Amino acid sequence: MKYTYFVLLLIFVIRQQTFAQLNQRSIKANSIKVKIKDGWEGKTRYWNHLIKSTSPIMYHLSKNNSARQVTFYTDIDSISFTVKAESDYPFNVILNKSDTCHVVLTTKNYEYAIKNDIHSEIDTLPFTFNKNKQIILKGSINNSPQIDFCFDLGARMVYVIGKGFDKPNKLHIDGKMEDESVTGLSTEQTSSGNTLQVGNLIIDNIPVCYVDEAGFLENGGGLVGFNLFQHKIVEIDFDNNLLLIHNKLPEKYVSYSEMEFKQTTGGLYIPMIINTGKKKCKGWFFFDTGADNALSFDAKFAKKESLYNSMQLIGKTAIASSENRVIKANILEVPELHIANYKFEHVPALLSDESNTESEFEDGVIGIGLQSRFNFIIDYPRSKMYLKPSKYFTDSFKKQDKTTTLYKGVVAVIVLSIIGLFIFKITKRRITL
Repeated sequence: MKYTYFVLLLIFVIRQQTFAQLNQRSIKANSIKVKIKDGWEGKTRYWNHLIKSTSPIMYHLSKNNSARQVTFYTDIDSISFTVKAESDYPFNVILNKSDTCHVVLTTKNYEYAIKNDIHSEIDTLPFTFNKNKQIILKGSINNSPQIDFCFDLGARMVYVIGKGFDKPNKLHIDGKMEDESVTGLSTEQTSSGNTLQVGNLIIDNIPVCYVDEAGFLENGGGLVGFNLFQHKIVEIDFDNNLLLIHNKLPEKYVSYSEMEFKQTTGGLYIPMIINTGKKKCKGWFFFDTGADNALSFDAKFAKKESLYNSMQLIGKTAIASSENRVIKANILEVPELHIANYKFEHVPALLSDESNTESEFEDGVIGIGLQSRFNFIIDYPRSKMYLKPSKYFTDSFKKQDKTTTLYKGVVAVIVLSIIGLFIFKITKRRITL
């Protein structure tokens, strides 16, 4: 009797689940490419393709924004949800009138496991600087041998980059996504359900974008983005080369300066005040640990604030892209800028003639050349940053920022084309529609 009851209960549960799936909201599509508008942000276009062999297809939304409307667009239809934190929103997409793709929009954060079951409120990850001034962590994918990961707060997900790097890292390629390079969108391969280990942290069910190209971190490597830590408090200690992941705000924050930042699905933005010597202007700057210069201005911001010809020209450079196209740029010297209550003078800033922004309100990028002058505590859940001068605070920009070197000839173009393609393609700019 008990056995019969159990079988009937199981059949009931299976039927209920099947009924729920069949009665989920559905939209139509003729193309596998999709776009998403998350709250007040513009439409994105770098999301996974609709792959009917993958079920469900997970789309990770921004984790820390308040309740807002999210709209999922296909080429012919759309669906909207009012989303909140730590929730899933399933629906179906009927592709080409025949294939049903089960889709889930999620605001749930990734779950951590701790190697050796060490109970601590702080996870400490030592890092090193490489010659390109990138923050390098040691880690592994799917229990493979360790590789170098660039800790890049300008990257929205985990990347593995290298020729033939999928097999040694045990990546099962099961999807595609659109990614943004300097010259436009490129289609890259994706792998779902991976395990990432960095330091003492183990994170399961991580999607990975795999780029099958040589040239990144010399012999290949990876990128760890901010998306893993959106429910945590991240401390970057440049004095001791430590990345510390906190569950709660450390007490020492009271000795740091505080400022609020903006969050998007692409990263975070901090406010800065620029003094050209003729005027002061305030802007929001993308906080990108993957950018190896100190500062750059977007062309739209420069035009709006009349920055062209307003500051001393101290050099010229070039931003390389694929197809041998080179974007020329000027290096300007900013007489004075303010971050929180700290002042810097004679700061080199990159300014090209082309606008290439992550968000509509983005006015430029703050890179590692400025960031490393502070120790940071980034409180993602509360959108607050705490900063304090590091041992690099008073270093000369002329010594540290190599972008002031004049652009010279064909050799520089070739070098930039090889190296710059991968740096910009993955870690720098992605364009919002």
